[in-house]
Amino acid sequence: MDLPQDWVSLLGELDRQVSSGRLSPDTAALSELMSSYDVPGVSIAVGQMGAQVRAAGFGVTAAGTSTPVTASTAFAACSISKHVAAFGALRLVQAGVLDLDGDIGDYLTSWHLPGREDQQGVTVRQLLAHTAGLSDTWYRGYAADPAPSLLQVLDGTGTTTTPPVRPTLLPGSRFRYSGSHYSVLQQVMVDATGTPFEDLLRTLVLEPLAMADSSFDKQFPHQRPDQVAHGHHGGGTRIPGGWRTQPELAAAGLWSTPTDLLRLDLEIARAVSAGSKLLDHDLAIQMCTTQIPGGSYGLGTELDERAERRRFGHTGLNVGYTCFSYVWPDSGIGVAAMTNSEDGWELLVSIRAAADRRYAAARVTAAPPADVTGRYVLRDDYPIDIALTDGHLTLAASTQQPVVLLAGPDGSYRHPDLDLEVRFVRTDDQPHVLELRQEGLTQTARPVTGGQLEQPTLSGSVVDEPRVTGR
Repeated sequence: MDLPQDWVSLLGELDRQVSSGRLSPDTAALSELMSSYDVPGVSIAVGQMGAQVRAAGFGVTAAGTSTPVTASTAFAACSISKHVAAFGALRLVQAGVLDLDGDIGDYLTSWHLPGREDQQGVTVRQLLAHTAGLSDTWYRGYAADPAPSLLQVLDGTGTTTTPPVRPTLLPGSRFRYSGSHYSVLQQVMVDATGTPFEDLLRTLVLEPLAMADSSFDKQFPHQRPDQVAHGHHGGGTRIPGGWRTQPELAAAGLWSTPTDLLRLDLEIARAVSAGSKLLDHDLAIQMCTTQIPGGSYGLGTELDERAERRRFGHTGLNVGYTCFSYVWPDSGIGVAAMTNSEDGWELLVSIRAAADRRYAAARVTAAPPADVTGRYVLRDDYPIDIALTDGHLTLAASTQQPVVLLAGPDGSYRHPDLDLEVRFVRTDDQPHVLELRQEGLTQTARPVTGGQLEQPTLSGSVVDEPRVTGR
């Protein structure tokens, strides 16, 4: 098992009764819950910005077999597909290929939304946020090929088992979660780029994030049957054929692992902190901002802003599978879990509650001190600027772009993408000095006072604990 030791302990004592939000005496080990809910296999990953994602598998890929679930076993990512597709769509917005608030009719060439010719158009933002008012649809997949094409799904023709996609609510008037929004988004992205969706998302998202065990290709599970978890109905009954085919790729068609899903969510967290090379800070902020007042959904992102469980990510349920992937931004830590059972959600809620208690509780609610802002110097040629923006401290070192620092419960701050801890320490002769701790070495940068650079001092003290290198 390659999970952190604290998670090995957590999985040995999961709460069966999670609705209260408080740990109850009724606890059980992960293996017990898997048995209770007839869940054959579970995969879990835990990761932190700037650190390795660690993962482990439990159980088997299919009931009645002995093939073990491993960290590289792929599961249906269900509606987390929307989360991944949204990241790809925002990268197209960033590149100027799509306009976030532009009419989708400006991009669609293969299909058109009926009934919108003389009315206000639907926007890309509304599709991402489930506010476009399109048909209420959940996609159950198809038992065998040939499954219908996406165009047939949109029109409700051929062997399609879902109604045609139609406008049913005023665009932008309210939130209504529906897979039809992402089927239209998929067609928008394909028509705007002239690229098949599975190839487009591989280029925009999967390859840049090294999500090597993930694919939107419908043939992916057939190409690696021994490395795919087979889906199960409630009670442990296997899905005939192992899994269902989803032509609605953006809505529900991704195959992935918890490790890969966390790579995406941790990248979004880096982008929110202005530390991503893939997604701009402002787009990441919009991705993680509720689009309807009082709502809990951003642009392809589920949001929970309650103090006791502040997190973002997405959940998923397909025929045969359940999953979640979340980041707790105040701690910079993410957890993802996937099961090959429709009954897996109760088990996943217990895992998520354990993560809530461990990571959301670390939130620092006090406003950062304003008197630590200003310029510090590590050397004459290495200034560090600390600013207060929208209630968050930012750090800009030398020629680097500013990043939002993550507050810790002990008064320290962390860089979102580096092994760097920041502390502001009062001294006898200065209001604050800035301490930077990297790989066990602490350096001190002193503030610029009176508009003049004070001669900086550099104190490098190696901490007492031994360091191991070369692993």
